[in-house]
Amino acid sequence: MERTFTIQEASQQTGVSTHTLRYYERMNLLDSIDRDNSGYRSFTNYDLDCIKFLTKLRSTKMPIRQMQKFAELRRKGISSAHQRRLLLEEHYNEVIAHQNELHHSLEIISMKIAYYKEMEEKEITKEEDSYDLPTYISMVQAREKPQSSNPLNSISRSLEIETAHRLINRLDSQDLAKLIELLQTKVGIKP
Repeated sequence: MERTFTIQEASQQTGVSTHTLRYYERMNLLDSIDRDNSGYRSFTNYDLDCIKFLTKLRSTKMPIRQMQKFAELRRKGISSAHQRRLLLEEHYNEVIAHQNELHHSLEIISMKIAYYKEMEEKEITKEEDSYDLPTYISMVQAREKPQSSNPLNSISRSLEIETAHRLINRLDSQDLAKLIELLQTKVGIKP
């Protein structure tokens, strides 16, 4: 006989509160949860797997209505596998696009932080005096550069940028300024 779990045990196993488990059941995100002889919910390993997957969908901001659609398709069995895949692919692409947008925003914020640090280190007090700083020029170039629409290129670029950020964080401001100057020279921009 398959082992079953109380709602408290299911909560511990999945990291989902008992309140949320009841909510998932009310919203038809889970198949019908069996009850024991005393009327208490009795979760199976399959139920726990479904709950864990639902947490992944929620953590990637899938709307409840889409989750309900997925659960409805899951209840139809193997015949709905193609539709479930399409639904998940659509969501996956939305998450990738959101990640790319976030990553681009973080790049801009990172550049702005470096710009302010350089302004402080050089004790610049007038905005127009900062326009010749390498960090300012990099920010302007980043705004002008078109964004890639291919998710795989963006992921690869994200990994390259993450590695570059780790290396840059190890540099002091003088080394960073020299690196920016070198990069600008390499791409044909006069410092």
